[in-house]
This record gives sequence, C-alpha cells and structure tokens, in this order.
Amino acid sequence: MFMIEDQGGGRFELGGRLDAAQVETAEATLADASGTVLLDLAGLDYIASAGISVVLTLFKRLNSTGGNLRLINLS
Repeated sequence: MFMIEDQGGGRFELGGRLDAAQVETAEATLADASGTVLLDLAGLDYIASAGISVVLTLFKRLNSTGGNLRLINLS
C-alpha cells in the first residue's frame, strides 16, 4: 500500500511501496508542487524505477523554474 500526504509548506510524506501501480497517485499529488519541495521518505519501504521516475521528473520540473527538491530520511 502506498501513501503520500501533503504536510503543507512544500513538504510531502511518502510511505509504503511506490511502484508503477502508484505512479498516477504520486504524480497527481505532486502536480501543483513548486518552489522548494521536501520529500520525507521515512515511511517508504520500496521504490521501483517507475517511482524514481516520478521523483526525477519532479526534480527536473522544479529545477527548470528555479525551485529545489530535497529528499530526507532515505534508507
């Protein structure tokens, strides 16, 4: 099971398994993210290549508009 919660202020908490089946959920939640975005990955048990693609796409989008992406609590 995958969970992504907008904590406000550009902070998102992710948990569970981010795989191909959950990409649409993650993309929809992160679609309006801008500026400095912080992804807290403490609860993330697994990330597939499709999930990594979501993170990389977000990074590229933010970077192109002068924003930043920060990842915390990686395991």
